[in-house]
Amino acid sequence: MYVLEHSYVSLSGVLLLLIVAITFVPSKLSRKKRVIIGMLHVSAHLASALILMMLLELGVETCIRHKLLATSGYHTLYQWYRSVESEHFPDPTGLRARIEQWTFGLYPACIKYLMAAFDIPEVMAVSRSNICKNGLQSLSRGGAAIYYAAVFLYFWVFSTPVVSLVFGSYLYICINWLHIHFDEAFSSLRIANYKSFTRFHITPEGDLEVYTLAVDKVPKEWKLDPDWDGEPKQAQQMSHLRKFPSKWSAAIAQQDPLNTVRIIDHFVIQQTEKTDSVACNGSVAH
Repeated sequence: MYVLEHSYVSLSGVLLLLIVAITFVPSKLSRKKRVIIGMLHVSAHLASALILMMLLELGVETCIRHKLLATSGYHTLYQWYRSVESEHFPDPTGLRARIEQWTFGLYPACIKYLMAAFDIPEVMAVSRSNICKNGLQSLSRGGAAIYYAAVFLYFWVFSTPVVSLVFGSYLYICINWLHIHFDEAFSSLRIANYKSFTRFHITPEGDLEVYTLAVDKVPKEWKLDPDWDGEPKQAQQMSHLRKFPSKWSAAIAQQDPLNTVRIIDHFVIQQTEKTDSVACNGSVAH
């Protein structure tokens, strides 16, 4: 309800994610099934995001309670730096004070805020403590933006593997039980084997023959084919007309595609008679 009433950005993101998830489902399924699958997919992502945020908040709260974070404001790292600097690098001549005066205070200010920018856990902890004590309204727009940016950086790191796991599980379930997303799942596996291609042949009668050829195992090692090198070649001769058309052959003869290729599908599209096609167009001459 908070998302619906207050966080319009989050609501827009959820709606956009839902639309993308529904349209990602193959259109061969009914609209009802596509909506259900899309909603379940988005629900898994939202549940994962909620759990990650709870774990992140739990980690920050644990550090605060053990006084590892939020002990002295946003500039804890800068204060530590000044203490180490004064202890190990004394300035008896007052050079640092003069540099601060010459730069109108920019010299220590730049170091101070740069250290605060890189001390993201401290920024998160201090901002969270202020929110818990005084409410979210106590933060200025700039402070809220800094807090959200700090949380987003850590959330991005933690969510990347989780999102991959959720999407991979979605593809696994779809191809094994719903029998969809075969292309997306197979391509993401990056399997070099099980390749196929289609060839067409027009017969003298005008029929179209379609062949689908496939290879289960693709060779990983290749070598120059001595038969191709020794075959006499004619000028302007097409490679498919040669006895040995390929310059390369598999290093292991049993894995050579010439020996393992097989036809897995074959069908013929009969030529359509001209009279039939003319009759279909409604222009038969009498």
